[in-house]
Amino acid sequence: MSTVTIAHLSAAPGEKAKGFLDAGTTSVNTYRVPLAVINGAEKGKTVGIIGGTHGTEFASIEAVIRAIKALDPKKMRGTVLAVPVLNGPQFEHKTMFLSPFDQMNLNRVFPGDPGGTLSQRIAHTVYDSVIKRCDALMDCHGGDVNEDIHNYVIAGKGDDEEVNKMALDMARCFPTRFITLFPVSPTGMTMCAQSRLGIPCITSESGTPFPVREGEIVFHHEGIMNVLRYFGVIEGKPKLVEPVISSGSTRLRAVEGGIWRPAVTTDQTVKAGDVLGVVTDLFGDVRQTVKAPRDGVVGMMRCFYSVNCGELLVSITTLE
Repeated sequence: MSTVTIAHLSAAPGEKAKGFLDAGTTSVNTYRVPLAVINGAEKGKTVGIIGGTHGTEFASIEAVIRAIKALDPKKMRGTVLAVPVLNGPQFEHKTMFLSPFDQMNLNRVFPGDPGGTLSQRIAHTVYDSVIKRCDALMDCHGGDVNEDIHNYVIAGKGDDEEVNKMALDMARCFPTRFITLFPVSPTGMTMCAQSRLGIPCITSESGTPFPVREGEIVFHHEGIMNVLRYFGVIEGKPKLVEPVISSGSTRLRAVEGGIWRPAVTTDQTVKAGDVLGVVTDLFGDVRQTVKAPRDGVVGMMRCFYSVNCGELLVSITTLE
């Protein structure tokens, strides 16, 4: 095993180094990407873990932080490269999905651009310095400011069936009820690495910012540690669940603005025709009754009380 060096950070075998990578500037600040380099005492796989690609998805961020603290490089084979908060601007400003500086969704601009806007430069920094070194990648997400999401995983699906199987196995390392297979493309999400680099990629999804629930932190953390067992980075036999593979989901939106009054909760099983909630006007009169278009499970629920026309209310995932 040799020393791992990324920019000014160096970790010898059996060591852990923590610091920041400069990504881009605003008029008064330099934005940096926090990075932990956890270098095992023996040779092995390099696994990347990212939190905070959307900076308000706090449960996933906390899970990555706990993994950084828990890992002992003296007992590891291989290397873990962990970014607890990728999207610093959104994390600090607590904006919804988009950077306050360039109004971009960071998980739509990978692999980034070293000469682009701040979001594009952040994406380039982590892709070029971290993701390119990895044999596998986990990107931990959850509900943004307006969302509540409960415990599922997205596995990348590309042209290489061996890589697809590894991605599916990684997803099965999480205690999930269902897995969604996502066709990877060379640009956009962090999963572009599966298309561009040929490494298995997954995205875990669970949580809501307010409150940050312990169960959702545990979901991400257990999955992270289990994936590391799967690749032999840490000791132990991985426990792989047998979840349902989702055949897709349906997103239901508000026809007109008003007040969203849900009748279901996340992870609830529903039948076609079940009432999921209603939108009322400001006098309490029902303007829209939202019903399940098919059997499935509530994968995502809107958190906000107020709603504008066209905004997302609830997502129903079809399980087969």
